[in-house]
Amino acid sequence: MELIVKLAAAALCGALFAAFLRPLSPVFGMLTALACGMILLLAVLDPVGEIFQALSAFLTAAGISGEIYLPVIKAVGIAVIVHITAQVCRDAGEGALGSKLELAGTIAAIAVCIPLMRQVFALLESMLL
Repeated sequence: MELIVKLAAAALCGALFAAFLRPLSPVFGMLTALACGMILLLAVLDPVGEIFQALSAFLTAAGISGEIYLPVIKAVGIAVIVHITAQVCRDAGEGALGSKLELAGTIAAIAVCIPLMRQVFALLESMLL
């Protein structure tokens, strides 16, 4: 709870500072917002690492193979990175670039999940035969 209050305050300060700078220099306004966003993302790296460690421990304790859950975790990671980066592109006035990045992210997420799909099809095949 304490972390999110600090992050919200930092985001508000960064947004106000960027809004103040934007009329004077649009480039510095955008760079200020981008720097503030990067600081916010860096601040949550530790909690994200803890989440992945806990999830991995839970799945290992349940006897679920890493071959099954790693593609899903990679796909979620790709989705988060692409979403954040596409929003930054849109904020910078490059909506088309953000849309193309989202398409590339979708293709990358599907490619990462191919081994999982192979396992599902093999399981279905063994059940049907």
